[in-house]
Amino acid sequence: MSRATIVAFYGPKAVTGKALDTIARAIDTHADLAVTNETFGEDPASGVVKYGMVYYSLGEGLPHRMRGAQENQNFTFSKDIKSIVYGNVEVKDQSVYTNMYNALVNNQGYKVDNDSMGGDRLPGTVKTATVVYFNGPDAAKEASAKEGDTIKWS
Repeated sequence: MSRATIVAFYGPKAVTGKALDTIARAIDTHADLAVTNETFGEDPASGVVKYGMVYYSLGEGLPHRMRGAQENQNFTFSKDIKSIVYGNVEVKDQSVYTNMYNALVNNQGYKVDNDSMGGDRLPGTVKTATVVYFNGPDAAKEASAKEGDTIKWS
């Protein structure tokens, strides 16, 4: 992952250098990452519980992702949406990504219809949504559902 596509903060400081490389590796390998002073190489606010935030994108024009976690918790990079296609068109709508990601993280089905998928790309045609996603450190998985049905995660 290009470091140019990542912006991260730990407490009051922007993350740079080796810590940013560590975050990029965790994103690339779909590994959760502990939010600790050791991970970030320093304690930017001694005696204060910090919060880490990471903003990133998996590619040009693709939805931005955000992960946040309090100190001594984990950034969850093991669950992510790689791509969404609906009616043979890639979906890049931020709200569709966010809603689908939340359904994945909460292990809830995702109802496929024109509203939930960001609009009707082929009026009068029953469309299929196909999602490539990560649900743990294993290889990418794929789930599909026709319009009116629900995507289920494995």
